[in-house]
Amino acid sequence: MRGVTIYSGGAHQATAVDQSHGRDDAADGELSGGQREHVGNEEPQGNPPAENEACDEVSGALTPGPPMRTLLVDDHVVMRAGTRRILEDEDDIVVIGEADDGVMALELAKYLQPDVIVLDIAMPNLDGVKTCRILRRRYPAIRILILTGHDNEAYVRAMRRLGVQGYLLKSAGPDELVGALRAIYHGDEVFVVANDAQATSEQDDRPRVTPKEVEVLQAVARGLRNRQVAEELNMSVNTVEFHMRNLLTKLHATSRAEALMQAQRLGWLDLSDDLGERM
Repeated sequence: MRGVTIYSGGAHQATAVDQSHGRDDAADGELSGGQREHVGNEEPQGNPPAENEACDEVSGALTPGPPMRTLLVDDHVVMRAGTRRILEDEDDIVVIGEADDGVMALELAKYLQPDVIVLDIAMPNLDGVKTCRILRRRYPAIRILILTGHDNEAYVRAMRRLGVQGYLLKSAGPDELVGALRAIYHGDEVFVVANDAQATSEQDDRPRVTPKEVEVLQAVARGLRNRQVAEELNMSVNTVEFHMRNLLTKLHATSRAEALMQAQRLGWLDLSDDLGERM
């Protein structure tokens, strides 16, 4: 398949394809080769082992459990390769496949059933926002780490509403990436943007806008014209134009497009439904 890489074999890599049988495991959403094995037939005594550990039948000692099966989704080949090299150095993480857009990511998610998907936002064919929405509906057990260049609080809030477990910038270091993956794999959430430390000081510098002005701006962001905005918000066209003039002045913008960009940066727009169309 174009834009798809599936890894098979190797010291830590799960076999993705059962070539000895003719059945279509992908269509059934089942995987015959990468299933986790349960060690031991007896019930453990005392405290159970941690989630990523198994109990040795003979000695009772704790041994490492199966590695975290990870799918990489990014349209930049160099970015995927760099991420893969970082993760391949870890004993508890295995990259089982790669995809360069959301369409292929959904196919591999069904076929491979990874534990974690590392997902970019800006991709061709099917962007990360729409891909994430479908993944959360079809495969709620799969955890998702957004790895993106968008350092924007509005993006973070939108992705959290969609149900992802992590948000990390591509400028993050290897240790930060590996640590975030381990954290979300074990049930935690990790959301990091570079401008978090500046959020408090920048809050005081934000333009003062009214709730009605924000409503108008959100309607314009959906592509509505002034008359359509007026009908939706039950106001006159003149009132819509009045609000837009005020917004352009407050945002120091010379056009609607520039005003929308400023509003997005300030986190005024709800991006969870239509973020993909505006990227």
